[in-house]
Amino acid sequence: MNIGERLKNIRKNRDLTLDDISKKSGVGKATLSRIENNITAGTLRTHMKICDTLGLTLKDLYEGIDLPKEEISALNEKTTKEAEIFSYDEKTKSIILTKNAQKNNMLPQLLIVEANGKTHIEQNMPGIEKFVYCIEGQIQISIEDRPYKLKKGNSLYFKASLPHRFINIGKRTTKCLIVISPVAL
Repeated sequence: MNIGERLKNIRKNRDLTLDDISKKSGVGKATLSRIENNITAGTLRTHMKICDTLGLTLKDLYEGIDLPKEEISALNEKTTKEAEIFSYDEKTKSIILTKNAQKNNMLPQLLIVEANGKTHIEQNMPGIEKFVYCIEGQIQISIEDRPYKLKKGNSLYFKASLPHRFINIGKRTTKCLIVISPVAL
């Protein structure tokens, strides 16, 4: 049995709906549905909120859960055609560097910004964090209108719930490795 099946069984045995648990726990109905349908396992914080709502301990929730099988997601020169690409505009794109991103705890991506390119202003939900490593070029990350300049070999780690934008401040294409955790769905 997995965590989704376990949660669904407990909820149905108590004659509760996803709405009931969502309202009492503060966990979004969509998140609860994704957990029950094994799209995501959820976070420890989410599990604790669910347990508080149901009057369970984490041990109670995890009882009977099978350990997940080790899964490996690899992209290489033969499988990069499977990578998801998100284009902000003609000068800026992001390539997801893993398959089945919604089932992972981290979202690695390659941000490519041509000269004079930029992303739109982003702001993730609280609890989402971003790590940025500049592979080549120069990038300015404006977080709450405060600029942080990175060049090749520099990195930045921040709470992605703060409004932020990536701007290429150099004269050539900039590439950055970005890791978001947990995956923002």
